[in-house]
Amino acid sequence: MDAPLDPDDPLAPARGQSLEGLLVLLERLEGAEEAAVTRSALAAGVPVELVFDELQREVERRLLRSRQFYDETQW
Repeated sequence: MDAPLDPDDPLAPARGQSLEGLLVLLERLEGAEEAAVTRSALAAGVPVELVFDELQREVERRLLRSRQFYDETQW
């Protein structure tokens, strides 16, 4: 059974995601073009480990950015 997401952890949605799960999350974070580039890189033979690491960082960056934008206590 998975632990519930911590509402105070802005990176929680990205934790434990598969490659495809991260791609879907990236698309939801207004990253459809980046997701397409990532899929193209995989199709071109870029190592999955490299793609996964870069994708994880991009999703986390977007999650943090969206959290800061919507957190009015930080204004």
